[in-house]
Amino acid sequence: MQRVYISDTNIWIDFGQAGLLDALFELPFTFVSTDIVVDELNNPAPAGLLERGLVVETLAEEAVEQLFTLMAEHGNSSLADVSCYLIAKMQGLPLLTGDGRLRKQAAKDGVQVHGALWLLDQLVAHDIVTKAHAAAALQTMLDAGARLPPVDCAHRLAAWRT
Repeated sequence: MQRVYISDTNIWIDFGQAGLLDALFELPFTFVSTDIVVDELNNPAPAGLLERGLVVETLAEEAVEQLFTLMAEHGNSSLADVSCYLIAKMQGLPLLTGDGRLRKQAAKDGVQVHGALWLLDQLVAHDIVTKAHAAAALQTMLDAGARLPPVDCAHRLAAWRT
């Protein structure tokens, strides 16, 4: 069964930096982002994501108006990231994000939420990448400035490097 996940900007940036975009699209998932995310991305290039199978949702005008209210409520979350939260909430789909405030709000609102570490776990579990490859990719993400939970990263790095 194909699962659908709504993904925000940082997921694409982190996995692009780690060289894992092709691997992500090998998962039995459909990845969806909003037109706002696609418009915001430079690297990775949106065209490459679309070629790999990214589905882009365009928010209705009324929904766009809600985004500014949500941005105020969520603090530091970007317009693009809040747009993904709104789609996930409206459609009852899981959200993929690394934005801490967005994760907390999603969990509070009953929206299933996962991040980059969970996606790396999925790549390993589906035998798309080896544990060693996942460890190297995670280290690359961290070296590039990805804001991931340090304790969870340390556990995975230790497990995957053995």
